[in-house]
Amino acid sequence: MSNTEFDLSCGALAGADTLPLAWRDGGWVRRAQWRVDVARACALLQGLPAGDVALYDTDCYRACVWLLAAWHAGRCVILPADATPATEAQMRQRAVVLLGEFAGADQCGWARSTCTVPLKPLDPTLRAVAVFTSGSTGEPLCIEKRLAQLNDEMQAQDSVFGATIPADALVVATVSQQHLYGLLFRVIWPLVSGRPFAAQALAFPEALTVAAANVPQVLVSSPAFLKRLPDTLDWAAVAAHHVAIFSSGGPLPAATSDQIRAQCGLAVREIFGSSETGGIAWRDQPSAAWIPLPQVEVALSEDGLLQLRSPYLPSPDWFVTADQAQFDADGQFRLLGRADRIAKIEEKRVSLNALEAALAQTGWMSESRVIVLAGERTELAAAVVLNAAGRAQAQALGHAALGRTLREKLAQRFDPVALPRRWRFVDALPQTSMSKVREQDIKALFDAPVPAARPRYPDITGVSQSSDHVVLQLHIPHNGAHFAGHFVEQGVLPGVTQIDWAVHFARQYFALPPRFCGMDAIKFQNVILPDAHVTLTLDYRVDKQQLNFSYVSEKPQDSARAHSSGRMRFEAA
Repeated sequence: MSNTEFDLSCGALAGADTLPLAWRDGGWVRRAQWRVDVARACALLQGLPAGDVALYDTDCYRACVWLLAAWHAGRCVILPADATPATEAQMRQRAVVLLGEFAGADQCGWARSTCTVPLKPLDPTLRAVAVFTSGSTGEPLCIEKRLAQLNDEMQAQDSVFGATIPADALVVATVSQQHLYGLLFRVIWPLVSGRPFAAQALAFPEALTVAAANVPQVLVSSPAFLKRLPDTLDWAAVAAHHVAIFSSGGPLPAATSDQIRAQCGLAVREIFGSSETGGIAWRDQPSAAWIPLPQVEVALSEDGLLQLRSPYLPSPDWFVTADQAQFDADGQFRLLGRADRIAKIEEKRVSLNALEAALAQTGWMSESRVIVLAGERTELAAAVVLNAAGRAQAQALGHAALGRTLREKLAQRFDPVALPRRWRFVDALPQTSMSKVREQDIKALFDAPVPAARPRYPDITGVSQSSDHVVLQLHIPHNGAHFAGHFVEQGVLPGVTQIDWAVHFARQYFALPPRFCGMDAIKFQNVILPDAHVTLTLDYRVDKQQLNFSYVSEKPQDSARAHSSGRMRFEAA
């Protein structure tokens, strides 16, 4: 049920004068002071050119004042994710006024202003905020929300969670209000429920153990923060101060959820949604199915993708997401992975298409492919085919320095977590016989285990494959582990290593039987030296369970030069 006393259409007029609004600098800012600040800021805005405003401010109270001042002035507030020079330039093209912490902000504050304007209720249909998302096309999309959509969504969510959270609970956060999740839970939810919020974000886990204002706290956080909580944290203090924990932005690891529940008795409530859709569903443990939020209708599209209808969308039509899903009989659902090229790194959405487009704009490459490498740390990796200008840069700088230079160029447009950490510079991207570039083949370019800083396998610089035939372009690194001790005067790749590599790569591309049972017609004709570029051809005869292999290289003025070849036989265990 809607809380009419704090309906967002009341704007800064909502709530009693003495009701705390924000905890800031060790004391309460009450709603009476907030109203004065909003009236002053609104007066400043009325003296500036009409149009949308762009706001970036790390202080949530200041952001809240500017937000309400803009609404009372009838303006839409654009919320960029950062205040970098590139972002500021983009905002100048979209907004007539920049507010807050931009280097070239038109207004930083209202403290020196003595003018005020009378505040009136707000129009629920007002274009209230605009946020940015990567979007499935790779181009940044501007998502607009009307005042009523913001109000109704958090009123609906409060109807699900609010009864178990004290009315005076302080909302503390580790996330920024510049993103929709942070805006909704850190600003809009406190405003429409009458709860206060903390002006400063929590930067360190230890801050969770400190009581603020001697009231219960609600933590609004993300998996990136929660999964880094140290074992040495004073969990008893966390349990004493907090009554609820929310997480969104990506899936919460089950081990993290279980640890928090065991240590302080709180179930982390995950919220699933996006900038385009708003909130979609919730759950209290990672193994559970997602429960749709009130007024959100969900279903499965013909392509097996999650689709929804919601009053928080700009259209009453079905909105098809890029999330593959499976429904339970009770209408709850489970997510099966993304179907587009939007990755989430540290809970930040990263468009792989946008990164590749930015790399192309350097003028140093003919093509590139960015992928996600999952391991102890999820990171991005880029496989790059350099053009003549790029090869000249590589020759002048070296590949390692070239990778750092490309990262520096991307850092002008992208968040640091969105930058590739690993690079491969190849002659061509691996393709199938149908000229398709597959992610698994790109990942193979980075599959080089390194014991004691010496690679055990060669770099794959190209792949061509059919059902029973694979051709791998290999670069044999000069510091490979197999060169160590194999002839002091000149390293030579051992024949046994060539056989081992043939089997190793064949098992990646063919369903070889598990048991190796013999070799035939093995020939070693010419040695393979460090830093060589060779072609490994693998043919598998399923009917005979036989693998044929050959290593060949080409010299600039010679025909193909054979190094080794042979047949290997396999059988079921």
